Amino acid sequence: MDGRASTARVYNYLLGGKDNFAVDREAAEKIIRSAPDAPDVARENLRFAGRAASWAVATHGIKRVVDIGVGISYGVPIPSVETCVKQADPAAKVIGFDPDEVVLAHARAYRPGYGGVLHGDVTDLDGIFNHPAADLIDTTKPIVVVLAAVLHFIKDATAVMDELSERLAAGSVVVLSHATSTDTSQGRVAGMTKAYKKASSQIIFRPEEEIRALAHGWDIVTPPDLVDVQRWSPDGSYNGPSHETVRVVGMAAVLPDHRPEQNHTAGAVQ
Repeated sequence: MDGRASTARVYNYLLGGKDNFAVDREAAEKIIRSAPDAPDVARENLRFAGRAASWAVATHGIKRVVDIGVGISYGVPIPSVETCVKQADPAAKVIGFDPDEVVLAHARAYRPGYGGVLHGDVTDLDGIFNHPAADLIDTTKPIVVVLAAVLHFIKDATAVMDELSERLAAGSVVVLSHATSTDTSQGRVAGMTKAYKKASSQIIFRPEEEIRALAHGWDIVTPPDLVDVQRWSPDGSYNGPSHETVRVVGMAAVLPDHRPEQNHTAGAVQ
């Protein structure tokens, strides 16, 4: 532990978990003071990730799920991604990646639903897809990639999505959620940004149009399109409560057979 708040442990606290330290709780409480709905939104984000990943597996018949940024959800009474996927298809395998050794150790000890929990960072996709255990992932076939509350900690999120589109097979699905500045007061955005200032990663709130542009070259599943995570469900069967102080939006996007020429300036986020 380097004395900084960990984004994974802050998220754990917001979820209602107990795997966090005083420095994480201090940062989380600053977030809650800026956005009292933040714990509810965090829980809806976790539900979204499991719901969307299991939908992708069940609907598209995909047998491999790569969950990047697994977080710490043990003891939280919400089904995690790997649990939801296994419920949808017991034969599907979920591989988790995270750059935090503490998170990895926790997942290996308490989350047996993963078919493997490996060190990997979303900013180094080569390290993920060429991992020594890469035989677990066959990128010649469609896979599901889960990026739940990950890209709002990445400066060049466009580069991540463009590289995924180049690496993955047609028919692959990305499940993505992201904090947005759209319809969130600037004061709250500033307060939450400040709360993460000394954490292991800094949060970036992007407007909805920039988040939608991350899926350039992908087909966003519509309905529901890009919506608040508590409203994401293709059949309209899930509709969680509205939140007043902070918004996290989510989408699922499918990589088509015929992809437009990559345009790395379209929707680029610096």
